[in-house]
Amino acid sequence: MGLTGWLLRIAAGRPRALLVATPSGARARVLAEAMMTDRGWAVALSPGEASVLVVCGAAGAELEAAVSVVWGDISGPRALILIGDDQVASEVGAAFDGAVALLGDERAQRADAASRVPWVPDEVEMAGMHGHHMGDPAGVPMADRGPDRDGLSLDRLHVPLGPVLVDWPGGLVADTVLQGDVVQEAAVRVLDGGAGESFWDAPWVSAARGEPVTRGRGERWRAASHLDSLGRLLAVADWESAARTARRLRDRLLAGEAWASRRGSSVGDARLVRDFGRFARRVRGSRVLGWMLRGIGPVPADSGLGEWATGDALDRMRWWLDRTGEALLVLDDRTPLQGDDGPRAAAHEGVSRRVIEALPSLLAGAEWAGTRLIVASLDPDVAQVAHDVTAGRRP
Repeated sequence: MGLTGWLLRIAAGRPRALLVATPSGARARVLAEAMMTDRGWAVALSPGEASVLVVCGAAGAELEAAVSVVWGDISGPRALILIGDDQVASEVGAAFDGAVALLGDERAQRADAASRVPWVPDEVEMAGMHGHHMGDPAGVPMADRGPDRDGLSLDRLHVPLGPVLVDWPGGLVADTVLQGDVVQEAAVRVLDGGAGESFWDAPWVSAARGEPVTRGRGERWRAASHLDSLGRLLAVADWESAARTARRLRDRLLAGEAWASRRGSSVGDARLVRDFGRFARRVRGSRVLGWMLRGIGPVPADSGLGEWATGDALDRMRWWLDRTGEALLVLDDRTPLQGDDGPRAAAHEGVSRRVIEALPSLLAGAEWAGTRLIVASLDPDVAQVAHDVTAGRRP
């Protein structure tokens, strides 16, 4: 075996995966995250760190174009995993196995490297945006000038967030205008890509169709959804160990119903309740986390977004912890599921749409460091939102 083959074996043994979720890709993303945890794969924070790109769910044209750009930025050896909305865990596992084999395949990696198209700097098409002759490099507008809130004339930088971003709602794009470290303007939209029935609303959707669904199943799903949101918020807050714990608890809840368990075994709910209690005390007791989230993204009680969104990011985190603890106490309730009040209220009430419409005003005036915390603390369910939602722009 030559040096190249030896290096490929090293790369195949230590994959770093960059996950891209589509609006409909929550189920696929959860499966992929659980598979990565089981196999000890590291999370890549950027294309430069990644050796595997994992696309979760069906992507529309604009999101597919953005994924194509990111794929081109990943250096070899590299592998691509596509997870469909309806794939089961065994199929996802086979795809992960195939990616590992491909990373170690010298002939395939040489062919991939030879097939790459070089970048042309004078005219670039990127995710539906065009730049010509250095006017807008790579489709990103160059800085202009404008008065800031103190009356000074400062550079205005156009910085997009999403759609390909770690721990970011699938298919969401926030186009921001920065002056210094403050967001002056923001426009938020959702890209196309299978938006419709939410994975997290599944028990309530089934019950509405007349299917037999127990209250315990609905509360299991509610707790898993809140833990998913907590995992995202804690990851954005850079507390990776707590984020991993939240996601493992989420996966144990879902595996307890055998929704995607490869081993088909149930998890003891009593032990899960105990482990969640330990996790919740740890998160609540963190002074650093409290300092980081306090005052971030304040939402007034009369906002129309609902009780769960009221307050700041710290309040919303505590609300998720409270509701998760309550849901875990009734996992064995066999009475029929009543109502349609899912993890983010009833889907037909349009809560996630209203959150997305409120994001521009919440982001405008915020410091850049807090923008992702604001979004993560609200964590809109993009699958509930129709295609090509466009929220307003606030100066």
